Amino acid sequence: MLETCCDVLTEAYRRNWITSRDGNLSIRYHDRNHFYITPSGVRKQKLQYDMFKKIRIACKGLTEYPEVIEQDDISSNLQPSGELPLHFGLQRQMGQHSEDIRVVVHLHPTYTIAAMHRGIVLQDLVKDFPELSRYTKVAPNVGDVAPISQELADACHVALELDQHGNIAYDIVGIKGHGVVAIDTTPWRAFEHIERLEHICQIVLASGVK
Repeated sequence: MLETCCDVLTEAYRRNWITSRDGNLSIRYHDRNHFYITPSGVRKQKLQYDMFKKIRIACKGLTEYPEVIEQDDISSNLQPSGELPLHFGLQRQMGQHSEDIRVVVHLHPTYTIAAMHRGIVLQDLVKDFPELSRYTKVAPNVGDVAPISQELADACHVALELDQHGNIAYDIVGIKGHGVVAIDTTPWRAFEHIERLEHICQIVLASGVK
């Protein structure tokens, strides 16, 4: 599955949805007390599955916190993605009725970001496009929030309606001036949420309708 994650990020780079060192992805199996996340600053077209960082969801007192485990020669000098707080919040709990796997993908698709920059509310936009809303539940936009921050993580979690059991109400959330976060049970399914939203945003921007 980690090889597939690499393929997804390579395709995102090919589509100009990220530049070389942008974007991040995490994956967790619901019955394991750890997840994998992309390393920070690695060129995505050169990413290898054994570069992923393994993050233990550890307990310290009454709180949970991320801990890097099982370093090897290839990944030992790499750090987890700076968006670790965002991924950790979504991965540390998975609802009782969740699927076996949760994949979180964060990319910077051009037209979706442009639409938010214009002031378009993505959740409202999809109401006119049933082929999108049928398959992808879009959360309210997140405003201008500093990247790689706990504030950004918290804002995304609120918009996705993440609850204490790890359940979420939406498949994708847009962050103004930054990008999107999509969640599903495989890397390609998460990618498709981004692809659908990006396609609709491109159509709307090309139409010139305000």
